[in-house]
Parts: sequence; C-alpha cells; structure tokens
Amino acid sequence: MPVQRRAQDRIGRLKSIARKLLAELEIIEESSASKDLVTVDFYEEVKRFEAELIVQALTYSEGHQLRAARLLNMNPTTLNAKIKQYRIETNTFSRTDDTKAGRRLRTTLRVLK
Repeated sequence: MPVQRRAQDRIGRLKSIARKLLAELEIIEESSASKDLVTVDFYEEVKRFEAELIVQALTYSEGHQLRAARLLNMNPTTLNAKIKQYRIETNTFSRTDDTKAGRRLRTTLRVLK
C-alpha cells in the first residue's frame, strides 16, 4: 500500500474519532445543562429521610415508641415530637388481636404531608 494511501486512511480514522469525541462532548454538555435545572432542597430531603427512619423503627418495634426510640438512639419524647411533626400515623404499627393470635396483618405505612 502506498505511503499516501496509508496517510489518508489515518487521517480518515482521526476524523472519525474526532467526530465521535465531538458527539460525546455534546451529550455531556446537554446532560450537565439539564442537571443544572434540577434543584434539591437539602432540608426537605433530610426530613424525608428522617421520617423514613422513624417509620422503619416503628415497623420493626411493632409500634412501640420506647423501643423505636432506643433503636434510633434518641430520647422517646424527641421521637414522639417528630412523629407529630411528620404526622406519622402510629396506629398502623400497633398490634391487633389477630396479630396476638399468631396471624400477622400486613400494615400499610403512610407518612402524611
């Protein structure tokens, strides 16, 4: 293969690589521009996470707030205040006569906003 032909092939491959790089750069620029539009409220996310932890602790302790507070390593009065703050319905976690008889009921957990 002549030297000129090999040079043209290399130039063609370099152009192809350059076009692919430019296309990738455009995709990156578009995705970073769209990320700039999305804002995250730090405090709202912390509240959501905290409420979810409380719900999980109450679920694990079957609605027993003292045990849930111990699981979360917090004062029971603080837990109770946060339950009220986040309007978490505690009656969905408590046992009924059916659960005491050995039949567990499936509970639906809701955090009211």
